[in-house]
Amino acid sequence: MKTLINTTRRWLLENHYEDVASLIDEVAGKWENEGVRTRRNWWDVLAGDREGGPATVKGVKFPVLRAARIRKGWKVTANCLCRSRNEQIPPARKTARWPAEK
Repeated sequence: MKTLINTTRRWLLENHYEDVASLIDEVAGKWENEGVRTRRNWWDVLAGDREGGPATVKGVKFPVLRAARIRKGWKVTANCLCRSRNEQIPPARKTARWPAEK
């Protein structure tokens, strides 16, 4: 799978989470085989649920990443995966998918 600039997958590869990136590839491959075109905010998946439990997408269980929880502004839990305490956590970007609420 190609790696684009400023993507979750690229951050994973740069920070030694190759195994987690391969899980994303696995899910994307399933979608491709089904002919489904979709986008997913992988940071939300990697942050887990509010209590720190892992998320499952298409039958694939994803680990909870410390960086994803910090990025989302959630409490870091004991089961969070962290390969380096010096990881640069990318800021959340504002998207223009939906109009601003009034």
